[in-house]
Formats: sequence, structure tokens, C-alpha cells
Amino acid sequence: MRGGELLSRLASFTRVFLLCAAILLFLGGVPSYADTPFVVDVWRFGTRETNSALRYCIDERDPDWPVARKIAATVAGALLLLPKEYLTGDDPRSTDMSGDDLDDTYRMLLQHCDVYFGFKLVQDTYPGWLTITRPYYRSTYVYVAAEPAWKSLNNMPTTRAIGATVGTGADMRLSQYLLAAPAGRRWDRYPMSSDEAALRAVMRGTIGAALVWAPALWALRKIDADIAKLPEMAPNPLPVSTADVGAILLSKQAFLRSSIDQAIASLTADGTIAGILKDENFPGVPAPR
Repeated sequence: MRGGELLSRLASFTRVFLLCAAILLFLGGVPSYADTPFVVDVWRFGTRETNSALRYCIDERDPDWPVARKIAATVAGALLLLPKEYLTGDDPRSTDMSGDDLDDTYRMLLQHCDVYFGFKLVQDTYPGWLTITRPYYRSTYVYVAAEPAWKSLNNMPTTRAIGATVGTGADMRLSQYLLAAPAGRRWDRYPMSSDEAALRAVMRGTIGAALVWAPALWALRKIDADIAKLPEMAPNPLPVSTADVGAILLSKQAFLRSSIDQAIASLTADGTIAGILKDENFPGVPAPR
């Protein structure tokens, strides 16, 4: 995948929050968003080619996709199934996985995969036709500073602003903190369209710090030398914000979800997932349960 494409698509990793936002917005007024989406030619996808393979989707626009594909293949092996991968970034119909495209998510799970890896897991916000697996890794949101001398957010003057990608859990917690802080002891918060945009605003001097998803920073540092030079700082006085990542399935796949959960639990217990994360120098740990 070309570096430019990855840079432009890193924001897609936040699609779960856009998906959840759309669901919450429409639950009261548009019941169809809580129902199974309508697909005109749904009859075409009713028969699986084989029961000996695990069909899974990986979105190569996600910053963690090299890790997700290794974990997915390992899960398939633990289930004694052949791994059958589908990279959704190659499908023109999957270029917009925003909250308005619930039908595309449903179609993808019907047509190409039994399970879709790479979703931040947010309890009780998915529609009834989706279910989530147990998480396979946990990562954090980190603060990237404009000045190496700033070892924590406490060191940054309140005259400098914080940039954060809109809609993430960490952004919501930051907003809550700033609303509660005294006027003379809080930073301005600038909403950003993506983690990349926040990091570039730091380099331009527009903001003093960027609050970004650690896997996104990991991916960008591999392809952009300037971003790789940006220092991180501790979140004090805020706590560390984390998120668990796992996979989604259609809720009717209850047995498969249970099997995948058991496989993830086993691969976590024997250190396999920890080994994958370590080999990739990935900023995450196996998710506790």
C-alpha cells in the first residue's frame, strides 16, 4: 500500500465511533437503523462456499492492519480452519465505512467475511444485528508534544492548545475535563478531522499538543520521518485513555463468535498474541478479560 493512501485513510480507524454516533442519533426517530439493513440482492449471499475456512475482512486503511491480519490468521489456525482474508480497502464499495453506510457493513459481512477484524469495542452501542468478540488487544491514546522539554501535559502552558480527533473516547474525556477545569487552568481544545491532521498541526505550531490513537502514531512514524521525531509526553493531570480492539460479526453467528472468543482467550493465555504485538513493535498489549 502506498504511504500516501495510508496517510489519507488513517481516520477510517475511527469509523466505529461514527457508526455508533449514527446509531445513537437515529434510534429515537428512525427505527430502520436499529433493524437489519436492507440489501436488494441479499439472496445472493446465503450460501457459504466452504465450512473449512474462516472468512475474515481486514481494512487496509486501518493503521493496525498488519497486526490485525496476523492475529486473524492465527485465530483461524487455532480453530483448525483455513484463513481466507479479504482486504476491504480493495473494494470500491467499501471506501466509505462511515456511520451512514450501515448497509455496506452488513453487505460486507454477508458477501465477503464471517468476521470483520479491527473495531474498537464499545459496549451497548452496536445495532442488534451485530455482535462483538472479546478484545484481542488494548492500546492507548497518547499526547504528542511540540516541545521536547514538556514531559507531561502539566508542563505545557495553557496558552497553547490541544488538538484531538473528534469523536474518540479520549477526546470526549478530554472535553469533560476541560469543561470542569477552572477557566485560568485549562487549555483550548481544537477539533481535528484525523490523527494525522492533529500531528501536522503540531509541526506547524498551530497547537502545542496532539491527542492521538497510539496505533495511528505507530503507523505514521513508519512512513514519515518528521512525525517520527515528535516527542510524546505523559497525560498528567488526565488519566491514560485506553480502548480495546476486537472484531464484529452478525449476531446470528453466535456459535462462531463463541468459538472465536475461546480462540482469542487461548492465544492470549499462551502468549501468542503478545508475541505478535512484540514482533511488530506495536503499542498495545493483549486485552485482559
